[in-house]
Amino acid sequence: MKKTIIAGALAIGLAAFALPAPGWAQPKLEATVGYYPGALVSLPALVASERKFFDRNGLTVELVPVSTGPAMTSGVASGSLTFVNNSWDNLLVAVEQGLPVRGVAGSTARLPFAFIARKDLPLPHKAEGYPGVIKDLVGKNWGVLALGVSIQYIQQMLLTEAGFKATDATFIAAGLPNTARAALQRGTIDTYLSVEPLPTIVSATGEGTVIVDLSENQGPAIFHDLNYNGWWASTTTIRTKPQVVAGFVKAMEDAYCWYSAPENFDELVGIMQRFVKVPELNDDQFKAMARRLVPMFGPAVTARSIDTWSTLLIQQKNLKTAKTRAEVIADTAPEAYACAK
Repeated sequence: MKKTIIAGALAIGLAAFALPAPGWAQPKLEATVGYYPGALVSLPALVASERKFFDRNGLTVELVPVSTGPAMTSGVASGSLTFVNNSWDNLLVAVEQGLPVRGVAGSTARLPFAFIARKDLPLPHKAEGYPGVIKDLVGKNWGVLALGVSIQYIQQMLLTEAGFKATDATFIAAGLPNTARAALQRGTIDTYLSVEPLPTIVSATGEGTVIVDLSENQGPAIFHDLNYNGWWASTTTIRTKPQVVAGFVKAMEDAYCWYSAPENFDELVGIMQRFVKVPELNDDQFKAMARRLVPMFGPAVTARSIDTWSTLLIQQKNLKTAKTRAEVIADTAPEAYACAK
C-alpha cells in the first residue's frame, strides 16, 4: 500500500513539472521571414515585427533581408526561410516546375510600381497621361530589373495596350533601383519601372518624372487592383506546422488593420523611416509617399489576380498550363478581408 501511495505521489509531482501551470505563457513557435531591404514592399512584416503582432500570435520571428525574388524562392523551397515575400507570377512558375511552395497570405493589393522617365527626356504627350504619353517613349531605352522577369512583361503591356508592339522599345537590364537611378542620371536608360522610394526621390530631386503610377491604378485596365505579391511557405511547413502558418497569417491581418487606421499613421511613418532611410526626402515628402502607399497593401489574394497572372504568363510562354487559385494558394489565405469594426 505504501509503495502505491508513493508511486502515485511521484507521478503527480512529475506531472506538475511536465504541464504548465495555469497562466503560464506557452513557448512561442519560431519562424524566419524574408523581406526586401531598402524598399517598402514588405511593409506588413515590418509592422508585424515592430508592433509585436507576431509575438501576440505565438511566434518568435527573425526578419531576414533578401535582395531578389529568385533568392526568396530558393530560401523557402530549401527550408532555410519559413516565409518569404515574393510575386504571384513567380509562384505560378515555381508550382509548375514542381517546387513545394504555396501562397499563404497577400501583401500588395495593387501593383506597387511607378514608371519613371529620366530628366530632360522630351515628353510632349505627358499631359495626356496613359496611353498617350507612351508615344514619347517608343524607340527609347527602357530599363528593367532584369530581362525576362514580370516587370518587363508589365512594361511590354504598357506598350501593347497603348497600341504599339512589345518590340517598340529596347529593354536594358538596369538592376535594382539604386543602380537604375545612376543609369537614369547618366542617360543610359530613358525609363525605369520601380517600387518606392525611388519614384518619390526622382520627383523630389528633379532627377526624373513619374509618368504612369500603377499603384494609383493608372495604366492598362488589366492591372487595376491586381494583387502583385504576397507571402509564401513550403508545403511541408503548411502541412506539419499549421499553428505557425495560422499565427503568421493572423499577424499579417492584424498588421493590416493597424496600419490602415488613420490614427496610427504617424507611428507607421516612424516604422517606415527606421527600415528605409531616405535622406533625399524631407518629412512632408516622406509622409506624402507613405499616404500613397497605405492603400496599396492588403492580406487578401483574389482569384481574379491569380487568373490574370496565369493568362499573362501563358501569353509570354513562361507557363504551359493555366493555374487556379486553389492550385497555388493555401486555404489559410483569405480571398477577401475587412477589419472588424
